[in-house]
Amino acid sequence: MAEARAKFLKILKAELEDLLEDIDLVERKAADRLARSEITDYVYLENDGLFKLEAQAVRDLIAVIDGIDLVRYTTTDDLARGLDARARERLRANEDPEAVYRLFARKMKKVRDYIESGERADAGELP
Repeated sequence: MAEARAKFLKILKAELEDLLEDIDLVERKAADRLARSEITDYVYLENDGLFKLEAQAVRDLIAVIDGIDLVRYTTTDDLARGLDARARERLRANEDPEAVYRLFARKMKKVRDYIESGERADAGELP
């Protein structure tokens, strides 16, 4: 059971690191659009500021994951609930964009579904 919890955190962290790469890609595309005069400086700067806020919020969520003590949680569900509460608290305290929580929640659901499907397969259940 501890293995599933550790796997959950490892995969979720990888998903959030991938999200950081996606944000960076969108930032670079916006810079390219600015260079081609497809958007104004004002639009670019507004968007760039938002991208930076979102990226920092994701890095903060990764730090939350790194600070999790697995001993405090007996199941993956307990861990997910605890992590969700901590993430909401951190994002609210930092006044981060709501979209970051929604992205985090989607990533967490994706990872939970993956972990649960693996547990069912290990137990010999059919999908």
